Amino acid sequence: MVFPRSLAVHRLIPRRYLLNSGRLFASDNRGDGDKTPISTPFGDKKVPEQPTKPQGLFSRILSGPLDGGGQQAQHQSHSKLLAVGDVIYELQTHDTIGGQKDKYLKSYKRYADEVSAAVPGAELFGSWAVIYGNQDQMVNLWRYPNGFADIDKHIQALQQKSSVKTAELEYAAVCGRRRTVVTKPFSYWGEPKPREPSHVYDLRSYVLKPGSMIEWGNAWSKGITYRREYNQDVGGFFSQIGQLYMVFHIWAYESMVSRNTTRQHTWSKPGWDTTVSYTVPLITRMQSRILVPTELSKLK
Repeated sequence: MVFPRSLAVHRLIPRRYLLNSGRLFASDNRGDGDKTPISTPFGDKKVPEQPTKPQGLFSRILSGPLDGGGQQAQHQSHSKLLAVGDVIYELQTHDTIGGQKDKYLKSYKRYADEVSAAVPGAELFGSWAVIYGNQDQMVNLWRYPNGFADIDKHIQALQQKSSVKTAELEYAAVCGRRRTVVTKPFSYWGEPKPREPSHVYDLRSYVLKPGSMIEWGNAWSKGITYRREYNQDVGGFFSQIGQLYMVFHIWAYESMVSRNTTRQHTWSKPGWDTTVSYTVPLITRMQSRILVPTELSKLK
């Protein structure tokens, strides 16, 4: 189900009903001012408490995430609505000097080891070379389990720890342009998991219209169900620092033939076209790059 873009879903719920302490009451908008409890299947007895269940994205978008007491938290940012937990992913894109990929990988491994030692828990999760897209380009995906606390440690190490600074300068010497985006994973997608050999990866990058991230999340929380049959979904992320209103989707396929077949099969599923037709107008720019994993990657 796709909701109107305004997400004015409160219109779907009669305003005269309010949920209060497990019982339904009529509000002053009822017309007669009567606040007599509306009868329920439990009469005047207290409604039995139900076990707490994890809150899904659908509920989070409609009414906001729950606070620690099970009440609806108010005035939450997009990152609170769309992501769960503190984990941060950093997506790095490095344009290497032609013919220097081997030297880059050797020096980048040394840099990754130094960062992992300086920031316990920080992990180089994905590492790829671009085959189709921007050639001589490398893409790295870092995971920081403690979120911005780990980012602070990383910044401190880059500024103060000589071994990290030296390792960064070494790999940077064989790079031209370097870019990085700090992201959070979409809650409905989940976090990436290691993959055994061998796959080709499709990195999809989207720049959205400002203010449309909630709409994107609402549509894709349904749309992702059409893309999981072949275990192709790796991860979905939205930016926090860098290019804002940017989304990354990473897909894995056994081969380019498999990619083509899988995508054609997806289009045959009723409902997928709705996801595409709803989300395409939200996009201002998009890109696809085909990647192959390097020896440093946990996504093989």
